[in-house]
Amino acid sequence: MDEMPQMLDTMIADPRHGWSIGTFGAIGEFARDDDEPAEISRDGDTRTIVTARGGMRVRLDPAIQIVAYDTLASDGETWGQSVAFCLPEPAQIEQGRVIALGRDDALRDSDRGAYLFDLGVGRGHVRFCVRTRDEPLIVALERVEGENLFGEAGRAVMPEILRAQPHRVLQSPIGRVEVYSRIPTGETSSPEGPHTHLLPKLLAARRTHAANAPIPDGLQPVLMLHPRSPWRDGLGHRVPFDVELDDLFEDLMARFGLPQDLAVRLSVEEAIEQGVAPERFAWPETRRGRAEARITLRRLARSAGVPAIEAWRQRYDRAPEPTTEDELAHA
Repeated sequence: MDEMPQMLDTMIADPRHGWSIGTFGAIGEFARDDDEPAEISRDGDTRTIVTARGGMRVRLDPAIQIVAYDTLASDGETWGQSVAFCLPEPAQIEQGRVIALGRDDALRDSDRGAYLFDLGVGRGHVRFCVRTRDEPLIVALERVEGENLFGEAGRAVMPEILRAQPHRVLQSPIGRVEVYSRIPTGETSSPEGPHTHLLPKLLAARRTHAANAPIPDGLQPVLMLHPRSPWRDGLGHRVPFDVELDDLFEDLMARFGLPQDLAVRLSVEEAIEQGVAPERFAWPETRRGRAEARITLRRLARSAGVPAIEAWRQRYDRAPEPTTEDELAHA
């Protein structure tokens, strides 16, 4: 994976892009403001970035398979975009039990030596952990070791976690995301910047990733890159379309996109260029193929000199894509 080091260095250094490690329903996200100070370091095959609110460590691994893909948004105009760093699914997918992992080798010196506990809500390669020096919380977590966090014994520890506000640590074979911000309560929304989600309803689906993410069978994402959308700012607000950001992701798609996605794109673009009437086009039969074809139409609609595009969109891209739990980009 000769392209991985340069791509990682470029994207980590650019504060417009976010990162995450997690599974469907349990995820930790790392992001920073455009002007937020960050300490970035390289040590051999390891890259580390730390801010006052969180941090991330990534280790280069030649076994990683990178999958860049876009997803259809339900607003009738835009699309999402992601890059998944994947490994083959392990033989053991289930976890489900609280495990004491001992003292943590944290990103910051000040956090090293605190106690790390796997909450047992990850799947496959991913662990969702909390790190603490709080003695009452340590005792409470040790008391429920081997128990299910959402069972009767496990549920009793949740008030202690909310009281102690431990750091959250998401681990995978190639890295970790650490979140230092407070865990929001029912009265507050998720904080900006690094934060976590732990959603039992989505965990019940027992998936390593969202159903609309076209990850090839047998692979699990162990790190996600979330390139800044050309349609939205870092807070998710709509902004004028950013051609530079779109070009950046198009380059990632060209290098790491799935062959079947690229084939759909090419077939739609060639048909329109050759003047094929939309009703004569062999529209893709698979859900993923149809989504990619619709995204291609939306991309072409951003280009000048494609007069036929509106007829194609009237036929194939009129109705918003329904939003379901399966289509959440991350938990």
